[in-house]
Amino acid sequence: MFLTNLKLWNFRIFGADGSFDRTKPNLSLDFNDGINVLIGENDSGKTAIIDAIKMVLKTHSSEWIKIEDEDFFKDAQRLRIECRFKEMSDEEAKHFTEWLDWVKEDGVGKPYLTVSYDVFRRDEKIIPADIKAGIDDAGHILTAEAKEMLRTTYLRPLRDAKSELSPKRNSRLSQILYSHAAFSDKKTHRLIGLAQTLNKEVTEYFKGKDATGTDLPAGDLLGKEVKKVMDTYLNQFSRRSTDFSMTRADLKGILESLCLLFEDGYNLGLGSHNLLCIASELLHLKKGNWDGLRLGLIEEIEAHLHPQVQLQVVETLKSHSKDMQLIFTTHSPNIGSKIPLENLIMCHKGMAYPLGHAFTKLDKDDYKFLEIFLDTTKANLFFSKGVILVEGWAEEILVPVIASTIGIDLTECGVSIINVGSTAYLRFAKIFQRRVAPLMEIPVSIITDVDIRTYEKKLVIDSAGKPVLDGDDRSTYDYLKRDAPTVIAETTAKKTVIDKSEDNVKYFISDDWTLEYSLFKSVSMTALFKQIAEKVHNKTDWTTDFEKKLAEKLIVKSLDKTEIAYRLAKTLLDLLETDPERTASPLKEINEADGKSDAIDYIIKAIKHASGN
Repeated sequence: MFLTNLKLWNFRIFGADGSFDRTKPNLSLDFNDGINVLIGENDSGKTAIIDAIKMVLKTHSSEWIKIEDEDFFKDAQRLRIECRFKEMSDEEAKHFTEWLDWVKEDGVGKPYLTVSYDVFRRDEKIIPADIKAGIDDAGHILTAEAKEMLRTTYLRPLRDAKSELSPKRNSRLSQILYSHAAFSDKKTHRLIGLAQTLNKEVTEYFKGKDATGTDLPAGDLLGKEVKKVMDTYLNQFSRRSTDFSMTRADLKGILESLCLLFEDGYNLGLGSHNLLCIASELLHLKKGNWDGLRLGLIEEIEAHLHPQVQLQVVETLKSHSKDMQLIFTTHSPNIGSKIPLENLIMCHKGMAYPLGHAFTKLDKDDYKFLEIFLDTTKANLFFSKGVILVEGWAEEILVPVIASTIGIDLTECGVSIINVGSTAYLRFAKIFQRRVAPLMEIPVSIITDVDIRTYEKKLVIDSAGKPVLDGDDRSTYDYLKRDAPTVIAETTAKKTVIDKSEDNVKYFISDDWTLEYSLFKSVSMTALFKQIAEKVHNKTDWTTDFEKKLAEKLIVKSLDKTEIAYRLAKTLLDLLETDPERTASPLKEINEADGKSDAIDYIIKAIKHASGN
């Protein structure tokens, strides 16, 4: 069986006005069988989701879990958590027979289990409540035996793995091992006999003898001297003597004396201890004689792990997830890029958005494409408060600098610029577009070129069907004649792209050919852009025919575009450093460009949309 849905009412960040409506949960989140990864910015609700599951199901560790005042949404007087399970085998279902409800699927009744925790707060006091189950609102109290079958395996964030795996009373390692079938024989286990033999050897050593009672050689009698001195004092204190022992001879004591290391390992770092910790905790999910829930909750799975090791851990968990369910959180774009989109759940402002096919506007081909091309550099979009999708390096270099010149720090605003390197922004954008409510509130700006040459846009067709230019300029007539059919088609294409803007995803399209051409035509930027373009191309003889030459010959190479963008960005940043008030040209003009029909208005509007300004 696996957890298929979680519902929350007034639990931490998941609330509205503090009121309670049983039919309208503040969060209803579906999970996949296998791996589920909660991603998103800080304070977006990832830990709250993990903790809510723990509150209801508890864990295999000995930690004390209870509802606190901070778990209620603001001043709410009631919170509720519901966990719903499906696909139970007969062996699993037998533990919950009196609480099951049955749903007809494909003509066959399938068992479901809904477990709830409903807690009230009155006069600033939390009223004790029981874990219940059943299809009706009130439910019926679960027995201790039934609750035991629902316990989860949990790894806390920033875990002190070294401490948890070290020998000590009630150590985490001893808890894991003690509950395993390998140690079910609590009285005659082989380790007990070994411990008794060891203790006999240790005890006799401090008496100056071996295990058979034979005197030790003179070189091994220092232990006897230690005992003699201590016994002298102890006898005078209380008329008693000492008896040395290596460890307790009961199984629990033996397991508490164990530590876990790599083979031949010593002086291990935090990362290595974390791997050992994960491996040991997963024992609970692989127990052969277990008919209960196999659910692992892991917070910040990447803690202390090198990026390459993170990928190895994720790949291993993916390969072992067929017979267990994992829900873990991460802040790692490295992991976000490795997990299939269908297994990701984006958290944002008290909402959670599964990225499976039933929820997004991505089609099957989109998922296949993104699985290949959504790499670590692009996975940063999962952790952002806003996203700007661009087509190339020039835009990636210049957009954050232009944002700075108008007083917007994209890093401070939590905005990520994602360079998709092509028109694949259409696929990336659909990650944020939903088939059903709730819709995502993460603002996404798509900056793209119209990719129609400016002098082509002036094209008209005369009565004879021949292309001509406005102003009767026939200097490029032959060139235009060749491209005329394409121009007519592309000129109407822009309206189709604009119409794709919806809800949080907006398209910002240049009115001119390319970014470089827009910068050239910009009242704010033309002088600086022309100066830098001349330096890049070693040109000093610009004429009135500059616009045509620039368009046809000079900035069509990607290397040239990147170099121009780099030098332009550096110049703007230098100006900004010497003129923080942005009073010098062109910074002042850029800052005032919005709404003044400047050729780079579309970039400024895109920045403001993504940053919430």
